[in-house]
Amino acid sequence: MKKTKRIVLLVLAVVVLLLAAYAGKTVLDLKNSAATEVQEEDSTRWAELTSDPLTLEGIADGSAKYASAAVNGSLNLVFNGIWSRQTDYFTVPGGSLTITGYGTAEGTQRYKISVWQKVAGGAQYVNDSTYYFKTDGQNYRCVISGLDPAASYRLTISYDSSRYYLYGGLKVEGIAA
Repeated sequence: MKKTKRIVLLVLAVVVLLLAAYAGKTVLDLKNSAATEVQEEDSTRWAELTSDPLTLEGIADGSAKYASAAVNGSLNLVFNGIWSRQTDYFTVPGGSLTITGYGTAEGTQRYKISVWQKVAGGAQYVNDSTYYFKTDGQNYRCVISGLDPAASYRLTISYDSSRYYLYGGLKVEGIAA
């Protein structure tokens, strides 16, 4: 009987040691994998705050739900109570756009703009053309360059909320209608 108890205790000790070794290895594996895991980089591109005033010429009704006017190489836009809108197509003779805008909103504290190139059968997103604008009522500016002067583009304004609305305005400089 004593011999049986000793064998059982020995087997139990071996099992406990194996479990402890396995658990220790698992903890080390988790620690090592966390140390070597590649962290995803935040690639959000924010428009920069500017103190320059924003004048939106050619807009007859600043309270319109959405209005646009192409004036002197700029596309001027106002939007009141929207979730998203797309502009008409335009060209960019100089290859770059300077976009200045402001916005106010409830809920989400940002909206985004992105550029789409006209292609056969539709439109294609222009890589690295998305910028976020804070909705604190101040003016922000971004520059999107590397655009093809021979291509046609449109701008998409979107607000990631289906509960609240976006209000604001944009001046897109560097266009030809």
